[in-house]
Amino acid sequence: MKLRITILSLLAFLFTGVLSVIQPTMAQDWLAPEGTPGETYYVAYPVNIALDGKFTDWVNVHQVTVTSGPLVPVSATAHSTFTYAAVADENNLYFWIDVVDANIIAGQHDINYWNEDSVELYINATGDLGLTEFASGVAQVNIPAVNIGKPMNQTILYGKDWESVGAQAVVVKTNMGYAMEVSIPLRTSIWEITPAPDQAIGFQIQLNGASQQDRDLKLSWSKADVSDQSYLDPSVFGQIIFYPAAAPVVVESVSPTAAAEAQSSSTNGAGFTVRDSKIYAPDGSEFIAKGTNVNGFNWVWPRRTVDDVDLIVDCWAFNLVRVNSFLFMGQTQYPQYTTNNDLDAIVRTYTERGIVVVFEAHDRIGSYYQGDDLKTLVAWFTDLARRYRDNPYVWFDVMNEPGGRKSIDSEQWVNMHGQVIQAIRDDAQANNIIIVEGAYGGQDAGNNDASPVTDSAILNFGKNVMHYGGRTFENIVFSIHTYDLWNHGDAKMGDFFDRVAAQGFAMVVGEYGIQTDRDTQAAADSTFNTTIPRGIGRIVWQWDGSDGNDLTTNTTIGGGWEIDNCNSPTNLSEFGQKIWDDNHSP
Repeated sequence: MKLRITILSLLAFLFTGVLSVIQPTMAQDWLAPEGTPGETYYVAYPVNIALDGKFTDWVNVHQVTVTSGPLVPVSATAHSTFTYAAVADENNLYFWIDVVDANIIAGQHDINYWNEDSVELYINATGDLGLTEFASGVAQVNIPAVNIGKPMNQTILYGKDWESVGAQAVVVKTNMGYAMEVSIPLRTSIWEITPAPDQAIGFQIQLNGASQQDRDLKLSWSKADVSDQSYLDPSVFGQIIFYPAAAPVVVESVSPTAAAEAQSSSTNGAGFTVRDSKIYAPDGSEFIAKGTNVNGFNWVWPRRTVDDVDLIVDCWAFNLVRVNSFLFMGQTQYPQYTTNNDLDAIVRTYTERGIVVVFEAHDRIGSYYQGDDLKTLVAWFTDLARRYRDNPYVWFDVMNEPGGRKSIDSEQWVNMHGQVIQAIRDDAQANNIIIVEGAYGGQDAGNNDASPVTDSAILNFGKNVMHYGGRTFENIVFSIHTYDLWNHGDAKMGDFFDRVAAQGFAMVVGEYGIQTDRDTQAAADSTFNTTIPRGIGRIVWQWDGSDGNDLTTNTTIGGGWEIDNCNSPTNLSEFGQKIWDDNHSP
């Protein structure tokens, strides 16, 4: 957003009275503890699962994402990842597996399904976890991607002693690859498994992938199998440990500082997730952002963001705040303030209320962070990610409004975002949501007319970011700011959103408003008209009110905090009324 400061912004200091802050504790009821990565997975029982390929039953079950293994290709187009979860009832083990796969190869190798896209499940129910060769009570079940769309009674399975297991599977196509639900009976001709607390059996899950013809990828959950020996040697399996679901594990939400002091375990993989162009909350429900931009680190308006939590959350019913921040001091033409530099306080105040906090970097609007600036950006987000990696309600928006309005510098756009994403995932070991904004100053539309958008960083280079450095990164959300380049009607905007979704990308509108240095009322109207029916999140510019995007009227500066009544407000601007109605609709 191009900032416009008025003299009234100086009055903001006069209206920063501290409001009472109610901070109830939130909790996440996991059905079982989180295991040790690559070694143990706790299976909750009894849990009812319908083998229908809809995946709606997997609430409060820990998910594990696997990105490494004995064979990892260098090419980004060949790389895949998978995420799995497991539970049991009185009769079956159940597995949910979601595979990210850009190019599915299936049905080209006869019964050699290991040589193409497929998932392999291994069970050792002999009671001897040190067993070094297959025997009765050990089985390998291969579920190939050739089953996509097949009825369950026509599913093809293969492996070692798979016929004795009686497994069933439903496999479906997704926007990012394919997914499946699998059941494996607890009682078969080769084993008798009766779940009991802390009972362990051998377990391994692997992914085969082919990007062109033959297998060129093998991922493995068990870190003991470094050379693809699971099909020969059960001793390299990990373990499933059964856990009674009647005694749920309650993980309390705490401040990042307290979490670090308590050395609490990471909730990576158990927070917000992105699947099939949608964002899902930790409870498994679809999350649609209804947010507002607020003052943050080194910002140009002084109003304290923590003081407005009751108004933002309880009155206006926003579920997300995007914290506008400058990394550098003295490099903008406007005065800067440090009144919102306690980021821990912002995170604690809002996330304890179940509100998402998005941090973004605002310094280089219309260009890119490069050289030493890019190193600073990477370091800033790495530090934030380390501090808040155990809090899934903290998200990271790499850069505000990248790129100029003349063309797309795809190399800069991909490289800048890729370096930050890689640092957050690898150096900080954080799986929080990361937001990537489109080019053309965040609007990502190369044409200032009503014709469909063709020159778009997200549409043309989004996959390069997702697969930066030969990797596949998940939990990425793309974003645009709908200002003057979107003043040309609903059709243009709706078409763009539909084509982004068709690529399997999740989307949020990071900023919208009615005025920049141009009138953007038409774009704001189209934002409401196109995002609401598509379930796309939207974040209004700006809560403070110190520019032309007033949420209230006949007030000092038009800020949302100047609302006169939280039950029946009478001083909302026309723009503010639309936001109020949107936030308070079902």
